[in-house]
Amino acid sequence: MRTTGKFAAAILSAIMMANGLSLPMAYAAPSSSYVNVDEKYDPFAEEMPAKEADPSKLTFKERIALQKKEEQAAAQKVTIANVMPGHIYIPKKTMLNVELIEPANSKTHKKNQQVEFKTTENLIINGVVVIPKGTVGMGYVYEVQKAGGFGRKGVLRIAGKEIKTLNNVSVPLRKGLEGKGKTDGGAVAVAAAVSLVGGLFMKGSNINYPASTDF
Repeated sequence: MRTTGKFAAAILSAIMMANGLSLPMAYAAPSSSYVNVDEKYDPFAEEMPAKEADPSKLTFKERIALQKKEEQAAAQKVTIANVMPGHIYIPKKTMLNVELIEPANSKTHKKNQQVEFKTTENLIINGVVVIPKGTVGMGYVYEVQKAGGFGRKGVLRIAGKEIKTLNNVSVPLRKGLEGKGKTDGGAVAVAAAVSLVGGLFMKGSNINYPASTDF
């Protein structure tokens, strides 16, 4: 009994030592970063212009409110046009030319996974370099789908999140990189007519963006 007890204790000790050695190795494995985003927000959606109200159908009170709103908008444009010396105003919808730092694939990447890119040229406003060439910005996987059976093509949409100016001001971004894989519609139609199982072997292609893909 004593021998059995010692043997069991030795096994238990060995298991604990093995676990103790394996845990740090598990935590040391690299893990991808993910970005917290509003799931209802679509960075690729086109902004619809606001409908102008018909003054003839407005009440007197509503017309006064509309007039004040127009005056405030006009005052804001004047303020933006006369930016204080030493300050820079970055207009909405300013385009940035960037490229991926690492490759991205619809097969391996996950939704909301962080994706980094860098600018390929200086962003210059009023003769001032605001965002230098080579500045690293952050994006994320907005939508992803692996290629699959029945010709289902891969989908990978990478949205911009933010980038910082030369003086460390964070600038929010929209739009990004989007693409879809290819599918053989004819082959899928034939497979579906002959055999339902056969369609599982008719796969679409995944999206693969190599490093340095520009957008």
